Amino acid sequence: MHLPPMSKPEGPPEADRITGRAWFAFGLTFALMLIDFIDRQIVASMFPFLKAEWQLSDQQLGALMSAVSATVALGAIPVAVLADRWGRVRMVVVMALTWSSATLACGLANSYHALLAARAVVGLGEAGYGPAGGAILSGVFPRRLHSAILGAVQAAGAIGSILGVVLGGILAARYGWKATFGIVAVPGFVLGLCYLWVRDPTQGRPAAAGASGPSILRTLWNGHTLVRKPVVLWSCVGGALQVFVIVALYTWMPSYVNRVYGVAPDKAGTQAAVFILLGALGSIAWGYAVDRLGRGDVARRLRVVAVGAALSGGLLVAGFGLLPPGSLQWAVILAGGFCVTCSIGAVPAVVLEATEAGIRATALALVAMAQNLFGQALGPLAAGAMSDALGLDRALAVASTSAFFAAAAFVWAGVAHRRHQVRCPAAFTSAQA
Repeated sequence: MHLPPMSKPEGPPEADRITGRAWFAFGLTFALMLIDFIDRQIVASMFPFLKAEWQLSDQQLGALMSAVSATVALGAIPVAVLADRWGRVRMVVVMALTWSSATLACGLANSYHALLAARAVVGLGEAGYGPAGGAILSGVFPRRLHSAILGAVQAAGAIGSILGVVLGGILAARYGWKATFGIVAVPGFVLGLCYLWVRDPTQGRPAAAGASGPSILRTLWNGHTLVRKPVVLWSCVGGALQVFVIVALYTWMPSYVNRVYGVAPDKAGTQAAVFILLGALGSIAWGYAVDRLGRGDVARRLRVVAVGAALSGGLLVAGFGLLPPGSLQWAVILAGGFCVTCSIGAVPAVVLEATEAGIRATALALVAMAQNLFGQALGPLAAGAMSDALGLDRALAVASTSAFFAAAAFVWAGVAHRRHQVRCPAAFTSAQA
């Protein structure tokens, strides 16, 4: 099939000065990611209240988290195609307004199934935000900062998870879980509308004026070619396996603290937030380490990520599966929480390096689809089902073993990349042009 030539890079050259508009785009993208994960994660601290009110199993509770991730995964590619075609900034605005409306609807739910349906729409609204926002940032920041910038934005997700866990317990205890959903829905409406002032780097004019983008046919065709690149495929596999651990723990940590340590639900969220905070710091630190130690070499970057994944698996399996509750166990779990986010910034950065400029939103959507469908959607649900059968502590220990498989996938991604680079050097020249 004959396709038009690739577009030129969106981003500024390495020597370009980073503009105020770039930092403005980063600030709003960071803030929206924060709200995104508050709205996504806040239900985790409501589990004790929902379990008591509706007599739900852990599997049903886990489904409230998994429903969001499943619809994010299913909608990521189609919405990213629309973003590349019709304008990324405009798509971010629409997504923010959609998930905020759905969060508001969660507070109006009068049954488990109504709440589950509203949570699914939250995920549908969030489907295109991450890929479109990441593609915008990749266009306004130089390549040498991509891991750090994307890691920082993903850290906003971890911080939002922290706030969601803390606020969920405190606000639900004070105002009830229904009112809590209404309270946290408001900022998304405001920030979504403010995003209209961000410029789309592919257009050089306000995104509200519209953006033509590449043809849908070419975007789909190049999206298809991405999964045929070994480094993209295996990086997505490793990222999904690692995210499986991250989201399972972030979802169930408040309940773990409540059940195992006997802490009240409103305070359990605050204690569990320490674990997520270390994950946020870890995503930044590991992103910096990957950029610093990798030094532009994809295989070296992936080896650094593999080390982090293996460390997280060892620490978390030991913490949940071998050590009794107490200060030593908690310290080991926290150390695992710092390492578990090692792949957050590195995986999208590696995929971007293998991607032509005109389809970056589609490339990041591929990462989002893999991580949401096979990581975030399965993690809470699988951990909940195992908790019903084995108990929550053993369930989290078993879930943490996924990090070892992630480490193996990252190592193989680097090896496969080297081999592919030798066989097809022209493919890497066009991606890095």
